[in-house]
Amino acid sequence: MKIYFRYILKEMIQPFIFGIAAFTAIFIGTDTIFRLTDLYVQYDIGLAGLLELFLLSLPQVIVYTFPMGALLATILAYSRLNGENEITAFRAGGFSLKRLIIPALVLGMTVSLGAIGINEFVVPRANYHFRLLEHEFKHGEVRPRTQHDLFLTPLDRASGGPDFILYARLFDADRGEMESVVLQEYEKGSPAILIEAERAVWVNDNWYFYDGHMYQIRRGEQIPQMEFSEYIVRTEISDPGEIARLDRDVDEMNIRDLGQYIERRRAEGHKAYEERVLWHQQLAIPFASFIFVLLAAPLGLKPRREGCSATGMGLSVVIIFIYYGIMTLGDALGGQGTISPWLGAWGQNIIFLAAGLVMLYKIGE
Repeated sequence: MKIYFRYILKEMIQPFIFGIAAFTAIFIGTDTIFRLTDLYVQYDIGLAGLLELFLLSLPQVIVYTFPMGALLATILAYSRLNGENEITAFRAGGFSLKRLIIPALVLGMTVSLGAIGINEFVVPRANYHFRLLEHEFKHGEVRPRTQHDLFLTPLDRASGGPDFILYARLFDADRGEMESVVLQEYEKGSPAILIEAERAVWVNDNWYFYDGHMYQIRRGEQIPQMEFSEYIVRTEISDPGEIARLDRDVDEMNIRDLGQYIERRRAEGHKAYEERVLWHQQLAIPFASFIFVLLAAPLGLKPRREGCSATGMGLSVVIIFIYYGIMTLGDALGGQGTISPWLGAWGQNIIFLAAGLVMLYKIGE
């Protein structure tokens, strides 16, 4: 790693950490603290429980503050270098402005990839355990893994239609049981067999259906085939633990799980606009770190000698306000289907990327 690269990168690390800490404190002070205080007042939660809830809420906040920290670090670092004529010294040594921006772009891309990793592997688990713990504090018991009116409709990629449709009036993951079960099996995209049972139990890696009827379906007709007291279903229905994991809020899912959830929703006839926007946001928001750096570096290189820290902080807040304002608007429009969900999630990134590229082009003139 070249000396100039390490030098500029070192200038950015401290304001980056400061930016994350500052903006995280703002988020916590305006939302998390009030939520935890409300839980503390209404329910019997000790300090250890509050601390655990607080720590579980941090990953989601940090994903939002990573881009803010990268933005502030870039503006402050280059403003200081510019204000103390170090940029002039670099240029006198044969460095172009575009070359001097490379360390910031590397930092921005690294932060974006790190935020994607946190968003994928840490945030869903943290949100899930936060709600489990919150339920335990509120109700004095572990949240039961039960679900009323369970629907499963996995897609058959070969035919484009459903692989099967499963309905259960009640599903209990802890006992591995379902009540009032209806299973519609498909062959080559067409209904083939209908099974109705009083209950189903997960035994030895198979679902056993009890006390039911089986019908063969031909041209819209149901032809009684057999009654049974016990029947082993050969359809590849997930085990109770996997089905229980499907009963999660969308912010408790990673990109893969959310994509599968969207596929099921669309197979059931839903547009799933809001979920599709959220799926794209799981990449768009972390990628904002790179976008912010690309925009902030040319801004930091503009002549600014006095009050660079205060000016940089103020400029960062303005940029963040505009960015998240556009993001909120895109979220609303994309969630309603007014615009495409991907555009609703990526619109602000596209606008800021274009602005950053234009500014980058101008400083090289």
